[in-house]
Amino acid sequence: MELEVTNILQRLETRTRQLILRYRDQQSEIRKLEEKLREQTEYAKALEEENAKLRNDYSRLKAARLIDMADDGDLHETRLRINRMIASIDRCIATIKA
Repeated sequence: MELEVTNILQRLETRTRQLILRYRDQQSEIRKLEEKLREQTEYAKALEEENAKLRNDYSRLKAARLIDMADDGDLHETRLRINRMIASIDRCIATIKA
């Protein structure tokens, strides 16, 4: 009887050690994944900022091209386009603030 209890306790101790090792391995894996998530989040944020900058640059180039292409006859049309663009930007800003 005592031998049987000893065997049960040894198996319980062995399994407990195995569970502790698995737990530590899982904790280590979780830390690695959290770090990778942080890195990917920072990378995504950098890409979003770059995207916003590029869009802004593109809009400026587009406006500059409109102005550059305008000759005396198209100056009035160019001003109307720019005014429409400004109105559109104002609507966007108002929507964001709302």
